[in-house]
Order: sequence, then structure tokens, then C-alpha cells
Amino acid sequence: MPQPLSFWKLTLAIAAGIWLGCLAVAATAWLIWRDVPPALATRLVQPPVATPATLPSPRSNEEMFQQYLQRQQAVQEQQNRQIEKSAQEKRFNSAPCQFWLQQYQANPTQGNREKMDGYCG
Repeated sequence: MPQPLSFWKLTLAIAAGIWLGCLAVAATAWLIWRDVPPALATRLVQPPVATPATLPSPRSNEEMFQQYLQRQQAVQEQQNRQIEKSAQEKRFNSAPCQFWLQQYQANPTQGNREKMDGYCG
């Protein structure tokens, strides 16, 4: 029959496990750092230097800005079309439009057509 562990023994065992785990991580990091070649270490520490070939030219920035404006204009036009379409559907589904549409279908006169066009757009 196993003996139950006391509170203090369990606490000390957990603390020792955490301490040994931290020591293992530190030792591993030290061993890896010791084996890294110096050239790689300096490259890891220093940021890369930007050469003129990697810097964007002002012309490309202007072209990118023009493309951005074109995309924004296209998105705005699409939103305007959606708003116009929803407004047209709202007018077409309104009660007065439906009434005058039925009136025009039942009696296709010029007056009924004008009323239907006025309410349905």
C-alpha cells in the first residue's frame, strides 16, 4: 500500500523540478551560443544594411500611390453601385410602387405608366 506524500514533500519536489528545468534550459542555451560561429553571431546581432538597390525609388512610390488611388476609386464605385441597387430595390418593393404596377398591368394607360414610373423609378 503506497504511502501518501506530505504537503511539504510534494512542494519541495515540484520546486526542485522547476529549478532543474530552468538549469537545463540555461545550459542548453549556453551550449548553443558557444557553438555558433562568430560571423553568424554578428549577423544575428546587427541589422542588415540597406543598399541603394534595396531602397525603393521615388518613382515606384508614386506608381504605387496611383495604383492605390485607382483601387480606392474602384471600391468607391462598387459601393455606389450597391447603394444605388439597394435603393432601387427598396423603391420597387414599396407599397405604392406595387400598387401602381398592378394598376398598370390591369389597365395599361399613359397615366398609370407615369404613376408607376414615378413611384418605381
